[in-house]
Amino acid sequence: MKPDLWQQFLDEMGQAVGTRVCTQLIGYDELTKAAPLACSSGYDPEILRLYEGHYADKNPYAANFAKCAVGDVVTTHELCPPDTLKKTSFYADLLLPLEDIHAGGGSMLAFDTDRMFLFGGNMRARDRDKYEQDWLRLCLAMAPVIRQSLEINRTISGLSFEKWAAEQHLLGTGTAIFVVDPTMTIHYACAEAQRLLARGTPVGNGFNRRLHFRSEEAQRQFATLSRLQLKGDRNVFKSWRLSDEQGQGWICRIMGLRLGDLDQPPFGALLPKSISAILLAIKSEASETSIQEKLQETLGLSQTEAQSALMLANGMTLAEIAETRLVSVHTVRNQIKAALSKTGCRRQSDLVRKVEQLRAEGNWSCL
Repeated sequence: MKPDLWQQFLDEMGQAVGTRVCTQLIGYDELTKAAPLACSSGYDPEILRLYEGHYADKNPYAANFAKCAVGDVVTTHELCPPDTLKKTSFYADLLLPLEDIHAGGGSMLAFDTDRMFLFGGNMRARDRDKYEQDWLRLCLAMAPVIRQSLEINRTISGLSFEKWAAEQHLLGTGTAIFVVDPTMTIHYACAEAQRLLARGTPVGNGFNRRLHFRSEEAQRQFATLSRLQLKGDRNVFKSWRLSDEQGQGWICRIMGLRLGDLDQPPFGALLPKSISAILLAIKSEASETSIQEKLQETLGLSQTEAQSALMLANGMTLAEIAETRLVSVHTVRNQIKAALSKTGCRRQSDLVRKVEQLRAEGNWSCL
């Protein structure tokens, strides 16, 4: 269940059938980037470096990975017949020097549009008759356990990041969270964010998974802040609201981040830890009436106190609130003071923050 223990697991699997098996867990996960892209045991380090430098895209076994059904166990000979394999430089440079390790096999753990994982092992050709079937049976038995562990890894990494991001933005559950680089390419989208992308509002993704807002004004604002994040020494922070074509309101907040600040960033090697990125959080907004009712119920405010507090949180001055509500500024000031007292807030900014928290919590919208 812990991603940092895959190496220990592979080491032990390599000694489990009575002969040395060079083991590997390889693959990718485009959603979380948290699971290991490559982990192996038993291979000579020089051979591994040669593979990574020259043969990673010339693996004759990989050509047939797509033909393996998830859960199936296949032999190396099924992936690439020995007569074909032995004609390749892959065999001559990598497998033959390691005592001719072209026997063995493995299991496809996951294969879909977002990820692929394969677990397997190579053993010496001379050990094939005695040990290969034992190894394949072990792979068959372990495949469901490994798949479950990968799912747990995926869930833990996704939830921990989403929880962190939601807490940073005070948006609560049901928040769509994206991480994009300075070119606005999406590198991470939680499940709720994926649903928004599929829906196409208030954001969508175009060529090369580049994020774009349906609102041109929001797009310009987002692009400007992205450039500031790239150039500046401080992380940007901005909150605004927008409405989609159906009239649904959305809270949008962005926060600049540097991946090195995160203990366990779920983006893997695709984003260097030194890079500046943008975290975008979007949540559907409740109606003003329901928010006002929530303020009255939760904070114990009167109807007029809740109205004034909500208008203050919406960025209006006391004079603007008074003009809108057709009352005096003195009346509005007294209502805000009463709201401060009832909520235990010392400053208007504290009251605004409390209103924003309640605005974002729960799901009161009509969607």
